[in-house]
Amino acid sequence: MTKKAIGVSLLVAGAMAVGAMALTSSSASEHRGTVIQVIDGDTVDIMVSGAKTRIQLLNVATPQTKQPQRSAECLGPEAAGFLERTLPAGQKVTLEYDAQRTDHEGQTLAVAYKADQLINSEIAAQGFGIAIKFDPNTKFHEQVSQAQREAESAERGLFSTKIACTIPAQINDAMKAMHSVPVELGQTVEQADARAQQAAAAIAAGRAAADALQAQDRKEQLVSAVLAEDALAPALEDLAETIEQTADLEIQHEQQVATLSKKVNAGRKAAGKQSPTQLPEETKAEEPRPKKSQTNSPRKSKKQSQPENQPKRVNPDRKPVNDNPLEQKPSREHLGSRVNPRANCEAPNGQSSKNC
Repeated sequence: MTKKAIGVSLLVAGAMAVGAMALTSSSASEHRGTVIQVIDGDTVDIMVSGAKTRIQLLNVATPQTKQPQRSAECLGPEAAGFLERTLPAGQKVTLEYDAQRTDHEGQTLAVAYKADQLINSEIAAQGFGIAIKFDPNTKFHEQVSQAQREAESAERGLFSTKIACTIPAQINDAMKAMHSVPVELGQTVEQADARAQQAAAAIAAGRAAADALQAQDRKEQLVSAVLAEDALAPALEDLAETIEQTADLEIQHEQQVATLSKKVNAGRKAAGKQSPTQLPEETKAEEPRPKKSQTNSPRKSKKQSQPENQPKRVNPDRKPVNDNPLEQKPSREHLGSRVNPRANCEAPNGQSSKNC
C-alpha cells in the first residue's frame, strides 16, 4: 500500500470515529433529563436534549385529575401529589423507551429512573396506579404488574378497604351490610318486618355499588374500568352472589311477617277482640256521650204540707160544721119526712095523691 493510500484510509477512519462519537453523544442526551413540573399522577414535563418534553409514563395509569367538566377520580390528587414529591422540579432522571416512542397526542412514551428506582413501578407499588399494557409497548409491563400485586396484598391506595372512595371499600361496605342481616326469623310481626326492611336496604346498596362499578367507561375512568374488569372481578362476582343470597333471606322474612300476622288476626277473632285502629272508619263504635249531671234535690210536692202547729184557717162567712155525725141535729124537713112519710102525699082537695 502506498503512502497516499494509507493517508486516505486514516482520514476515513477518523471521520467515522468522529461520527460515532457524535451519535453516541446525541443518543445519551435522549436518555437524560431534568424534571420541570409534574402534570398529574403519570405525566411529567422534562427537559430532554435542551427541549421541554411531555413524558407519558409507560405501562402505568393513575386516576385522572385533569378531565374537563368532571370531578377528579378517587385518589387522583393523591397520585399527583406522590409524583410531585418523588420527582420535584430540578430532579435528574434517566429515560428508557420502548418500540413506540409517541402516543396519538404527541406525548413521548418512556419510563423514568431516579437513580436505580423505576418510578413507574413505584407508583403502582404505593397503590396510586395500575399496570396497563398498550401494544407494542410491553417491555416494562411485568415490572409494573409485580408492583401492583404488592399493593393489592398490602391493601394500599386503590386496593384499600379503609378509603371510602375505592372500589374495594364500596364492595366491602355492601357485603358487611348484607352479612349483618339476621338469618334467624323474627318471633313477632314487628321483629320480622324490621329484618325484612334491613335486608331490602342492604340489597339496594349492594346493587347500586355493583351497577356503578360495572358501568365504568374506559375513556372516562380508565383505572376504575380496568380494576372492575381485571383485578377486582372476583370481588364483584362475590358481591353478586351475596346479593342473591340476601334476596332469598328477605323473602323468608317477608313470609314470616305474613305468617305471624295471620296468627295475630286469628287470635283476635277467637277472643272477640279487634283493635279499633284496624276497623274501617264506618264501623268504629261511637264513644258514649257524657250524661248531664243530675242533682239530688227533692222534687217539690204540689200540695205543700202545713206545719203541725199552724192553726186551721176558718172562713168567717161560713157556719162551723160539726164533723161528728152523732152530734149533728137533723133538720125539720128531715125529721118530717121520717115521722110522717105520707105528709106530703095529700092532694090540695083532700084527696090522696096517686103517687103515695
